[in-house]
Amino acid sequence: MAIKWTIDELKNRSVHERANVYKNACRLGHTPEGAALKRLIEEAGLPFSEDGCLTMDDPIRIKMDEIINSPEGRQAAFDAAKGGLPAMAGIDPLLQIALGSDYGAHNMGTATAGGLVGELMQSSGYRNIGQKALPKGCVAKTATLWR
Repeated sequence: MAIKWTIDELKNRSVHERANVYKNACRLGHTPEGAALKRLIEEAGLPFSEDGCLTMDDPIRIKMDEIINSPEGRQAAFDAAKGGLPAMAGIDPLLQIALGSDYGAHNMGTATAGGLVGELMQSSGYRNIGQKALPKGCVAKTATLWR
């Protein structure tokens, strides 16, 4: 591994380019350089993911499902809906806290979370009544209104 990476060089890469660098670092994780690069990427807290959306067995998606369907997540979604906001307005802050930079549009995380919230709301007897912008501070931009 001839390239010595810096945080600034990693910041200037797209999430997908960082995913490739990370994958290469993992392949060379048995070497001191590979292990150091892997650690640098993980500790930098910069998002990195492969092209496309989260798969069903992706740890990020599994964690989203756990948060959304937890008692706290369910209550946050229902409270938001009762307050005239998309249920996602209650969930988004929980996902930000739990997932940090792994939650975002770069890996279709916001869309995945919206789908999981939709499943929760439909299975709880709510019905879709339209779309609405989410409050400032949410990572997701718009979401479904439920009644």
